[in-house]
Amino acid sequence: MKWSKYKEVNQVIEKLTENHKYIFGDRMVGYYLYGSLVWGDFNITSSDIDTLCVISSEVTSKDLEELRKMHEEIVSSMPMWNNRIEVHYAPLEGLRNFRTNTFRMGNISPGEPLHIIDSGMDWIDEWYCVQEYAVTLYGMDKKEVLPSIEKREFIQTICGYAKSFRERIRTCKGSSYSQAYAILTLCRALYTLKNEEQVSKPAAARWASDFLPEYSATIHDALIWRQERDRTSRNPQETYLLAEQFVDDVLERFFE
Repeated sequence: MKWSKYKEVNQVIEKLTENHKYIFGDRMVGYYLYGSLVWGDFNITSSDIDTLCVISSEVTSKDLEELRKMHEEIVSSMPMWNNRIEVHYAPLEGLRNFRTNTFRMGNISPGEPLHIIDSGMDWIDEWYCVQEYAVTLYGMDKKEVLPSIEKREFIQTICGYAKSFRERIRTCKGSSYSQAYAILTLCRALYTLKNEEQVSKPAAARWASDFLPEYSATIHDALIWRQERDRTSRNPQETYLLAEQFVDDVLERFFE
């Protein structure tokens, strides 16, 4: 099945699916696609491919070695996907009991190499997006791998995450891309707060430009900084002032 109008995207998804089936064998429970590819706002030059791979047991050191090799080979053959593939390697039991027990899972995402992380209630917003929007690429129906997550739980988590940017924005002075991430994340959090549903960052940015017309230029610029991924000619020290003002004002007005 083709998930995108772009041949390159479908090739990556097919390679990921088949390689995961080969590496995990019978341990692979299911593989799920979500994010902008499912929402319909995927940008071939800047968007990431977001997936969840569920396995019957925790990732082993041998798994990590094979997965690293797989990801390196994909990027080597298709360089445009360097730092643009996100996969969470989660054990089935951990997902089913994430409310009561922290579990360990493999993770590779933009800006982070493949490594092991702890996951628990702080990931409820991610799992909610899988529950509501993901499509199954392989294996069990997504309803069988996750407990039901209520909308109110999701919104509470999104609001808490948004508030963390009061401090996080201070660490973004040297990167216009990181500043754009902060701006667009708050656009999406505000959309969720007002509309009680999740959309892609570009869709939320379009909505926020109308909802906050005084910041429409800043939001528009953030979309450009995000696409350029720090290749912008703009000085990040200058763009930071715009990002800081946006973050502080939006948090004070809507999330206090």
